[in-house]
Amino acid sequence: MDAAEELSPKRFYTIGEVSRLTGVPAHVLRYWETQGKILRPFRKSSRHRLYRVADIQLIFEIKRLRDEEKLSLAAMRRQLKGHAGGPGPGYQAPLPLKPPEPEGMALLRTIRNELLALKELLE
Repeated sequence: MDAAEELSPKRFYTIGEVSRLTGVPAHVLRYWETQGKILRPFRKSSRHRLYRVADIQLIFEIKRLRDEEKLSLAAMRRQLKGHAGGPGPGYQAPLPLKPPEPEGMALLRTIRNELLALKELLE
């Protein structure tokens, strides 16, 4: 199962979904965010974390640095900030943040598009 293929349908992922996709426990993701200052997921007004595909790619890179290269958080931070020539292979810088569209609006937009398609079909 290719992680990139699995990530393409959604724009934002919850911490539970990211934990299942990456195999990194949620408490470790929170630790990397607060203590390591490596992750910076988008926060909804309700303070829930939302991760983008670029964040998930970063998590895979952090996991690789931790497991394969046995780096500390400080060393990972230096490596990822480009101290050694830029982030590791496969890492893409996150896109500028744009608040997620409320689920209700997305559903209404889908329904509207379907109704417009039906209207065209009937005419």
